[in-house]
Amino acid sequence: MVLEVLKSIFGRRIRLPRDVVTRVPRAARKAAEPQVAAIAAAIDVIAALPGLADVATTKKLPKGFFAAVQALTAAYDAYVAAVVKLVPGLAGAARPGTPEGYHACHEQPAAVTGVEGLAIYRASRPWKDFGEVAQELARLGEQQFKDIQGLHTGKDPDKISMTGAAVQQGRIEFARRGELCPLLDPETHRCRAWEQRPFGCRMHFILGDTSAADPRDPRWPKQVKAFNVRMPLRQMVALMQIEKRMLLTPAPFLNANLLQWVQLTEG
Repeated sequence: MVLEVLKSIFGRRIRLPRDVVTRVPRAARKAAEPQVAAIAAAIDVIAALPGLADVATTKKLPKGFFAAVQALTAAYDAYVAAVVKLVPGLAGAARPGTPEGYHACHEQPAAVTGVEGLAIYRASRPWKDFGEVAQELARLGEQQFKDIQGLHTGKDPDKISMTGAAVQQGRIEFARRGELCPLLDPETHRCRAWEQRPFGCRMHFILGDTSAADPRDPRWPKQVKAFNVRMPLRQMVALMQIEKRMLLTPAPFLNANLLQWVQLTEG
């Protein structure tokens, strides 16, 4: 699973703006070494939590899990901030989940790890309208699956490779429907889960005309000018290894991921 997800990000079929691998300048990487070390330390804390490998059986997360995830998120935010200081143009760039950058919230569902999804679920579950949000997640997730499955040419419709053309093109077709992320407030154009939003949203900076980030715009995706401050590869692989230990096989996209935790906790 880890290899397939990495291939989908770094492989040849890079199409969506958030899939683009942007090279962080060497000077910025050097300056951000303390923040990278903090990310690694936070991941080590999560990995060392007792009972982590038993989650699939016990259906209980270890004590301190969410505090450790919050520390990881804070370390990653600090890394992004350190890079922003040394890359011209990023300081004032629009970001998904804000009124200035909400056009990019049509490019969904966002890629997400299981650890992120659990934190987002915990933050959004108390919402009074969570039931409606969950229904919208289910509707969009089903539509995306149909878009992908409709492009699958293999014999078994249930066996679709994450790195295959059907997934890549299906994501594009789904994004072009122009559906907004269910976590975005449609009136204020602000992310309701801002503090726990996916890393894929935290890393994404929209340069130039932000309206081009709307998948319904004819300039999308080729003419979207963006910069992605990804988590360093070594730390991302370590995070994915934690998920393998938890044996929960989390869905790689936000919609299905959140619904997975709903089903796990609420039957």
